[in-house]
Parts: sequence; C-alpha cells; structure tokens
Amino acid sequence: MPEPLRRIGVFLGALWFVVGIIAVVAFLLALAGGDVSARGAIAFALGAAGIALVPRLLSVPSLLGGFSALVYAFLFLPIVVVVIYAFNSGTNVAEFAGFSTKPFSRALDDDTITSAIERSIQIAVASAVVATVFGTAAALALSRVSRRVRNPFDVLVFLTLVVPELVIAVSSLIFFVNVGFELGLVTMFLAHTVFNASLVLLIVRARFVSMGSSLEEASMDLGASALATFRQVTLPRLAPAIVAGAILSFTFSFDDVVISNFTAGAGNDTWPLRILAGIRFGLSPDLNAAATMMLGVTLLGLGGAALILRRAARTQGGGGLALTGEA
Repeated sequence: MPEPLRRIGVFLGALWFVVGIIAVVAFLLALAGGDVSARGAIAFALGAAGIALVPRLLSVPSLLGGFSALVYAFLFLPIVVVVIYAFNSGTNVAEFAGFSTKPFSRALDDDTITSAIERSIQIAVASAVVATVFGTAAALALSRVSRRVRNPFDVLVFLTLVVPELVIAVSSLIFFVNVGFELGLVTMFLAHTVFNASLVLLIVRARFVSMGSSLEEASMDLGASALATFRQVTLPRLAPAIVAGAILSFTFSFDDVVISNFTAGAGNDTWPLRILAGIRFGLSPDLNAAATMMLGVTLLGLGGAALILRRAARTQGGGGLALTGEA
C-alpha cells in the first residue's frame, strides 16, 4: 500500500477508535438516564466495533501516530478555519460568501487596530533589544562561574519559564502597584523583558557551552586581549544564537496576552488585546484578518529563529542544548 494511503488509513482508524469511545460513553450515560434512541444504539454498535477492530488491524506504533495526528488536527484546524474565513467577502462569519482581501484593508483602516499594532511593535522591539543584551551578558557570566554560584541563578531562570504565565502576570501587577508604577507601556515592557531575558540566557548559554573554549584559549595564547578575543572569536560564533534569541523575544512579546492584559492599564491595548476585546462583541471578518496577520508575524519569527539555529548547528557544529551550563 502506498505510504500516503497508509497514513490516511491510520488517521481514520485512530479517529474511529476515539469517536467509538465517545459514542460508547454517551450511550451508557443515556442508558443510565433512561433516554436511549435508535441513533444512539447504532452509534454504540459502530463505536464498539471500532474499539474492538482498530487495535487488531493497526499496530501500536501506527495507532499512536494516528492519535498524534488527531491531537495536531484538534489544535490547528481551528486556526486554519480562522485563516480561511479571514478572506471571506461576506459579513457573516458563519457563511463563506467568497474570496476577498477586503477584510485585511478594513482591519488596517481601523485606527484602534493600527495603533495597537504600533504599540505591540514598540514594546516587542524594546523588550527584545534589552532582553538580548542582558540575557547574553548573563549567559556568558554564568557559563564561567562555579556550580555553587550558578545553581541559584539557574533556579530563578527556570522558574521564570516554568511558572504559569498567569502567576507571573499577577505577581507583576502586584509588584508594580505596590512600587507605585503607573500601568502602561513601561510596565508591559518590564514584565516582558524579565521573561524574555531568561529565554535569551538559555539559548545563548547553550550555544556558548557547546562551542567549547579551545578557540578562545588559542586566541589568547597568540597574544589577543580578552576584548579582542570576544570581538573576533566568541561573538561571531555566538551571533546566530543571539539573533535567534532576539527574534524569539520579539515574537513572545509581540503576541503575549496574559502578561499584557494585567500590566497594560487603561487605553494601552496591544494587538492581541485589541483582538481579544473585539471578540467580546462578536466575531467578524476584520478580526479574523487581524488575527491572521498576527499569526503570520508570529510564524515568521519562530521560523526565522529555528532556521538560524539549525543553520548554525550545521555550519559551526555543536553538541545540542546544554541548558544547565555544563558541556
């Protein structure tokens, strides 16, 4: 059997199995409530058949692959629907009236959306620049200290990334209010930068540790100063990781919702917050178009960072990510 057909069969088999479980559970609940219909009985029979036959027809690895495909479909199909309906020529989001790019022009003509875009870009660029500088400096410093000194900082860095974003947002709000900061662009910038600096630190330190120190030692043995060695040897090799960290910082700050929502204050909506506020009054093709444009910017940033890191690993070599700072 051709590989594409086999994969389609595996996907359909996994779908039959999952839907069968749902049908059986629904039938049992209806039976317990005394409300069983002929349609429910037929669904129960087909579901039971799927539960019994699919594991016998498909191997466990194939079935797990089908389940993975179902998960990805469940996650990304709604995004695909939003993108498709962003080109809807009609005003009813429940009916696709035809292909048109007018929703994009209407979205860009909306002053509230364009001002939110400008605000998002300003915060994201500033946060990316500052986070990249501080994250790179911290990565170089922590890579050269002993484990006893490095471990407490590692805990703080990983806590920043592991702790739920909602907790960080609430903590930032409480901190800014107690300190007396007026919520606005500055508070959003500071909150984003704290998170992004930890991200840049991990990426740059992973690259720095994987490079090794042989070329730096050779440069200094040949008479180069520490500053010249950093400028001519270390920095060019770290450049891909630094650029990738900056792009990721920009992306995460650009499309952040939770932290921005708690630290924005009144009248400082970013692009994601403007879309969130618009959804409260109902969906529209203009909002779909704005969300699609934001998705495009995010995908470009993530794709660019992944491409830079992959190219650096292929051309310069490296032992992968050493997130703890040890080679």
